Amino acid sequence: MFCCPYPRDSSLEPVQSWLFFGLASEALGQDIKHEDFATVSKGESAEKYIDARIPEWYLEKLKARWKQLDRKLSADRFEALRNAVKKKFESAKLAAVALDLLCIEFDDEDSTIAKVLLSVHMLLYVVAHTLGRSKMNITQANPTISVATRFLMRRMIGNGWCKKRLNLFESAPLFYPAMYFLSSFDPPRNRIEDHSRCDSSRCQVSNSLSDPIHRTAECLCEDIPVPIEHVNRIIATGGFPLVKVTWSATAKTMLEVVPYTPGTIYIAISHVWADRQFGSSQNALPGCQLTYLDEVISTIPTAMDQWGLVDWLINWRKTTPLTREIEPPSRTYQYFWLDSFCIPQASEHADLRSQAIGLMNLIYAAARHTLVFDKALQALDGGRRPSSLVLGGRPTYYAPSDEHLLDVVSSIYASNWMGRAWTLQEGVLSGHIIFPLNGSFAYLKLLWPNFDAGVISWGVWRETFIQLIPEAIRRGLKGKLPRKHRAEMEAKVDKRVRGDAEPLRESVRSQIYEHMKQTLHVEQYQDYARTPADRAARFVKAHHALQSRTTTQAEDIPLILMNMSCLNANAISQNKTADARMKQLFYSLESLPAELLFSNCTRLGSCEVDAWIPHEIAKGKFEGDHTLKLGPLGFTFRSKKGCQPLPFYLLSSASRAQSFRLALPSQKDNKPCVKHYDVQALQIPGADKINASTSMWCVVVDRSLQNRGARFVIDRVSGDKYFLNFDCALTLTEINTEDDRSDEIQEPGTSLSQTSKDQIGAALLTGEFILHRSHDPKDLSISRPQNPEQYSDRLIFICSFICELLSYLERPLLRHFFSDENSLSTLFYCFYGLYSWKKRKWVEDWVRAFVHTAWMATYGPDWDPNGRWKWFWKVSNWEPPVPFKMMLKWYLKLLFSLCFAFGSWNRVAVVTFYWMPLYDGWELLIMYAISLVGKVVPRMIF
Repeated sequence: MFCCPYPRDSSLEPVQSWLFFGLASEALGQDIKHEDFATVSKGESAEKYIDARIPEWYLEKLKARWKQLDRKLSADRFEALRNAVKKKFESAKLAAVALDLLCIEFDDEDSTIAKVLLSVHMLLYVVAHTLGRSKMNITQANPTISVATRFLMRRMIGNGWCKKRLNLFESAPLFYPAMYFLSSFDPPRNRIEDHSRCDSSRCQVSNSLSDPIHRTAECLCEDIPVPIEHVNRIIATGGFPLVKVTWSATAKTMLEVVPYTPGTIYIAISHVWADRQFGSSQNALPGCQLTYLDEVISTIPTAMDQWGLVDWLINWRKTTPLTREIEPPSRTYQYFWLDSFCIPQASEHADLRSQAIGLMNLIYAAARHTLVFDKALQALDGGRRPSSLVLGGRPTYYAPSDEHLLDVVSSIYASNWMGRAWTLQEGVLSGHIIFPLNGSFAYLKLLWPNFDAGVISWGVWRETFIQLIPEAIRRGLKGKLPRKHRAEMEAKVDKRVRGDAEPLRESVRSQIYEHMKQTLHVEQYQDYARTPADRAARFVKAHHALQSRTTTQAEDIPLILMNMSCLNANAISQNKTADARMKQLFYSLESLPAELLFSNCTRLGSCEVDAWIPHEIAKGKFEGDHTLKLGPLGFTFRSKKGCQPLPFYLLSSASRAQSFRLALPSQKDNKPCVKHYDVQALQIPGADKINASTSMWCVVVDRSLQNRGARFVIDRVSGDKYFLNFDCALTLTEINTEDDRSDEIQEPGTSLSQTSKDQIGAALLTGEFILHRSHDPKDLSISRPQNPEQYSDRLIFICSFICELLSYLERPLLRHFFSDENSLSTLFYCFYGLYSWKKRKWVEDWVRAFVHTAWMATYGPDWDPNGRWKWFWKVSNWEPPVPFKMMLKWYLKLLFSLCFAFGSWNRVAVVTFYWMPLYDGWELLIMYAISLVGKVVPRMIF
């Protein structure tokens, strides 16, 4: 709870009275007294304060008021009233943002103005949430320009968060309610780990690789080793091993090792080595840990796409959503991949170890599920709610209960697993991520409230369904509802709101959940990366995510970035050093964000070729307005269409000072003038030892978000082309001069170096600016999806075409053996129908196995796009002017609408089953809603 001061301070009273209480009164439609929001503290002082979290009573009254206006007023009057409040909302938002930015330089550890502005931001979100978020632009918590956000981040650090983890909020900010909640949330391991010495560039908590411990302190079981010779043999032949737990005749636990083959179903294990559960340097685990792992794997329910015909009949007939028990474990998954077993750890097998690590992207992409073990999450009690992977199906596992869902999502978000670099790749490449909790499973894609346990009645389902319909139609439809049922429905919704401890509980959960999914890029990485722009966009997303993650091996970062940028990382795994891998990475990307040059990070050198390449992950957000394009001459500066190019200035002095004052030409009131800056060079250690004899220096300045830039030494000039070598990044602080007239350039011939004796002058350069390159780049691009299941949009048509072709060829055979088709018995058609169903399954299995084999070939270090699979990749990667998937969606939408309109329900069901594995389920629900309204409303009117 944050305590904002009761308005007695003369400096803060206007801000609170106008922004906070003024907006609160306008939104509620009545005057609000300050005492309504004030609370008396329990201490001896008994002072009044205002909780930054909006009171629950205000939220309820605000919702009730606008619901009542929605029912009573006409559409035009209601919209006019909402627009009037929206104007006041925009004015308050602009004022809050401006104050937030202006007060940054007055920020301190216990900033009172930060608390006041935080309460205003929280109120802005509540108003926008009530009046319709889609119609209002809500501000996000950005630490770069917000004193309120910095206050929240300081509180998070005080609660045990690592400063490096907070880098994520700069590139992907949250809304204020979610940020507020996280600032009050203690990370799962805050009592074990001390992050007080961490900074924004490095986490100081040791995550050294340690051998595992037993499940309990009293356990004395033996270690179970893996047959390492079998593992080595499989890796040496280019494959990767899978492990299965078996038992001998004497009940001794053993491990069986088999090579992976296309179609094998297995589980990939992702874990945190610091937890000392499944990490081992001896390729062995204690028997108790292995038994626990096998028990967890055995309880994973069978996925719907693995059901046969009998499974479908059983699952849909035995519908018992209200039972408190689940079906017994199916032991569907027997094989698993674990790095401690499947990667050789001995030093004499270093080459095999490197080869096995290079296949990790393939391993996690081909796995049916990824099971994430984090010790803090395993101890988390998220409740036990019997659930099914199919809506309405029989319960097959325990999921977190609705009342614990916010805590589960927040704990996963703040977990150690979310802070490790390798787990980012594992989460991205895996199609299905499962978190074992204390007594339940948390599926990443299913962490939303479940409505099948009687918590929410049909009335709330009906209200949710109506909200998906366009507003103009929805208002007319709601007016025709029976008044008694409508009042009952709203009462149930209000009851749920009143029962929550957090007024915006579901909204906060949704924000953190979506932010977590965006961090993992689960949805974005399902598409192909066919062009350099696609690969550059993935690089930027991966780079942003890695800014808040740590690793014990710096040389792993380039491999992770390449895997996530659709580049063949296996081709550079033989390079041992991080610098060599970084260089290969940046030379493989044809387009890079120019903001890389402005980041404060260690680099490969100074004043030499390739000195600009970062040695580590560079901190900062890349907007993408300016890029470095790799060409025959080097990396050329380019700007997006409609953006002003970055200005380059020639310096009048060859001094390489660490700090200096700089005068840059500018414009003021359409007159030329000079702006003065204090410049600080962000040089790496030892940079001053480099002897740069040239006297030609230039700087580039970026004023988009903050004044920053970079310094270069001009190696040579050819016409209007300037060939540069990077020196260091710069930070610029503008100096406001007292007499602006003294800064004006009185005569065109005045040299900028004469503007002041104590500063360096500069002259604007025009031309093309190119960073030297050291060697020719190697094409390492791979245009393929991250998982072979993502070919499903093409496979449906390919399989349908093959089946139709086989059916066409079968008909002459039937006529040859049976001259009269009408004389065939019903029993024959039953068998023929069963054969047709199996035939389609055989065709699908064959096509998927073929695609899987071709897809696996891309992970080899010697893979060539023009090699053996050239024709396959050219066909599979081809897209028409309108994307193939988009054309399929349009076709399915048209077919769905026509079949629904004419009552062809069997074809509606067929389209539904085609849609479900390819597109968003909510969009399908909207199609049902619109089609249903299209059939019901005309009948009600006419």
